Formats: sequence, C-alpha cells, structure tokens
Amino acid sequence: MATRISVTVKGQLGLDDPDELLAELANATGAPWSSRAVDQGAVLIGGVAEIVLVAVVGKGTEIAVGAAVDQVRAAVARWRRGRLDPPETEIREEPLPDEADGVDEAGGAEPPGGAEGAGD
Repeated sequence: MATRISVTVKGQLGLDDPDELLAELANATGAPWSSRAVDQGAVLIGGVAEIVLVAVVGKGTEIAVGAAVDQVRAAVARWRRGRLDPPETEIREEPLPDEADGVDEAGGAEPPGGAEGAGD
C-alpha cells in the first residue's frame, strides 16, 4: 500500500521558499514532490499564505514509509531553522488504497483531497 505524505506550510513565505522546501524534501526522500498554493481569498500580507507539498511513497514495507516520514520531518526542521520567523508547518501521512496511485497525469502527486480539497 502506498502512503501520501503532505506538508502544509502556513505563514508568510518568500518567493523562493516553496521551491527551496521542495528541493529539500526531494533530496531527503528521493520521491517526486508537488506543491500548490491554497487559495484563501483576499489576504492582507505579501507572499504566499499557505502551500501544500505532497509526495506518494513506497508500495513497499512500513519501514520504508516510516523512514520517509522521518526524513520529511528532518528536512522540514532544517528548512525552518534557516528562517528568522519560520512559518507554521504540519506533516500528515495518509494510506492510499492499493488501486489508487495518487499520481496525476503529469507524474506529480495530487494534494490531499484532490485539486479542490488541499489544506481543508
């Protein structure tokens, strides 16, 4: 069974922050990651207010998934340490049914809840 790992980042982000975190996560896990900004309507701050980064990992053993989640936690912690005012982050894992691969046609992982439900 595959597992979807999602990282939600809430708060003020610089222009390069999402790309830097994507690279950090990809380097740490070796899995392809995708991101999307969550539409929160009119926001009175500059930069991105919330993004969701997602990867689907391992149809292998639980140990591989557990190791990937640990690597994600470490990568997010490293990324946050590099910021003066680090944004709030949340890491979630969700088992996927055997018939769902959680990968869109372009090869990226779909955010939790599909295109509309990310961050809910």
